[in-house]
Amino acid sequence: MRRTRRTLLIAGAVLSVAVVPRSSGAAERWVDRPMTQHQLVFAGDVGLGVGHARFRGPLNDVSSTGLGMNLEGALGVTERLELGFRTGLRFGDDGRAARADGYGRTLWTETYGTGGDTVANPELRMRWVAYSGSVAEVGLDGRVFLPIEDDTRFGVMFGVPLTFHVSDFARIDTGAYIPVVFNRPAFNGLSIPAYFWFQTSEKLWLGPMAALRFIDVGPGDHDAQLLLGFGLGYQVASAVDFKTMLLFPNVENDALRSFGVGVGLQFRIGE
Repeated sequence: MRRTRRTLLIAGAVLSVAVVPRSSGAAERWVDRPMTQHQLVFAGDVGLGVGHARFRGPLNDVSSTGLGMNLEGALGVTERLELGFRTGLRFGDDGRAARADGYGRTLWTETYGTGGDTVANPELRMRWVAYSGSVAEVGLDGRVFLPIEDDTRFGVMFGVPLTFHVSDFARIDTGAYIPVVFNRPAFNGLSIPAYFWFQTSEKLWLGPMAALRFIDVGPGDHDAQLLLGFGLGYQVASAVDFKTMLLFPNVENDALRSFGVGVGLQFRIGE
């Protein structure tokens, strides 16, 4: 009887350890999180976007409002190295015309090298943290765009992401990104995004999003574009985030009026 009781106690202790989640395994607050996933943590993102695009021509206007889906995954190989993959789905002619999947890419504005097909060109990426301090993080970001869509070309993007943990309630994500798509002629640009996040509670964060873009950088004239938006996130569980954003990607462009909203979930495995 004593042996049986002892066995039951040991089994109960082991079971309690196995089923009770470790509070230390929960994600940090958003403003405290590093710019890469922790080692051997996989993060999957699924987002829905609704995009509207209105093209103003000399004779008539053409507008489209459609739905798209963003699909993304990232793995923390080490505490400083992250590998990721991204693609998207567009539903119907309007979803393809508006490239609505980009609006489902919640809390991120830099999407290049895609076309107008149902399935978006895959994007492979690698991010490495070169420096990590108590206030600032400096990384190197490299991305490849694979041309599976019709009438698209191979592309790359290089970036230097910067994260500033300003205080225990604020964070700034910025940096510089150079996309190059080998169209005919080639597309190139320089983008400087800036996301200002404020942690209003342990689980809720929000703030304005912006990006200043220079297209066809080099000698001669080049176009400048301004993107404005607003994002919000809420940690609904220890390894699940709800995210949403509103974007106006061409604020100063009179010929193209576009905007969109997106909602998404991120789930993490191994945290």
